Amino acid sequence: MVSLSRRALVTELDRFDRLLEVGCGDRLGVAEDLADRGRDVLAIDVAIDGSSGGDHVAGSTEDADTVPPGSLRVRHGDVVALADAPSPSSALGTSDGVDAVYARRLPAELQRPTVELARRLDAACLFTTLGFEEPVVPVERRSLPDTTLYVAHSAADPFP
Repeated sequence: MVSLSRRALVTELDRFDRLLEVGCGDRLGVAEDLADRGRDVLAIDVAIDGSSGGDHVAGSTEDADTVPPGSLRVRHGDVVALADAPSPSSALGTSDGVDAVYARRLPAELQRPTVELARRLDAACLFTTLGFEEPVVPVERRSLPDTTLYVAHSAADPFP
């Protein structure tokens, strides 16, 4: 059974076509749900090695004519290094760009680099925290079922 917080987070993120999930670990449920809705998602984590990552095309068991245009790619990536990279888009291999950077259970020490990466990618930045931590960056709080979504505004942020 999918949790209320996961469903609400997917609904909030569904407005973006191209997303980057930071610190995905082995919890790919939100990214998979977004890919199944036709979104292109790149999920990164420092704990993923080259052999465990891969690409998943949403609806890949269906006939090619009925497959929605979504995908999920899982790769090794360090948000701190990416935030400082000369060209984060090139380092990520995202020639089409990213509309939003998001994270689930983002620890305080990774919030600033995540927001900086989103700023450099000209993308919106949204995250949840570990629950007991307050954000250490300026945010707008959005109450969702069973969680709070923090929106760190950036140039491409569609939220008022």
